[in-house]
Amino acid sequence: MASPTSAVASPAMLAAAPAWFADNVTQIAVGTLLVLTAVVLRMIQKTTTRAVLLGLIVLVAVFVYVNRRPLEACAKTCECEIAGQRLTVPTCDPDLSL
Repeated sequence: MASPTSAVASPAMLAAAPAWFADNVTQIAVGTLLVLTAVVLRMIQKTTTRAVLLGLIVLVAVFVYVNRRPLEACAKTCECEIAGQRLTVPTCDPDLSL
């Protein structure tokens, strides 16, 4: 049965490694972990950015869907109330048949 410390590089394992590796095992391990951490953080950052953008797109879509009737009225009359705000479209032609 393996002891709990067998996962750590023991002196016997390092003795079988090349001298340059045995002498620098700590620096190599820290460097490797730093590179892996940077890669994982980059992947998480990209995934988080995509999720936030997708969430914003969904929120805009829901907002437009919920306000579809006021937006339709706004297109016909050039005046409407959306999200509690009274809007007037300045370059609108209310005589345009939609």
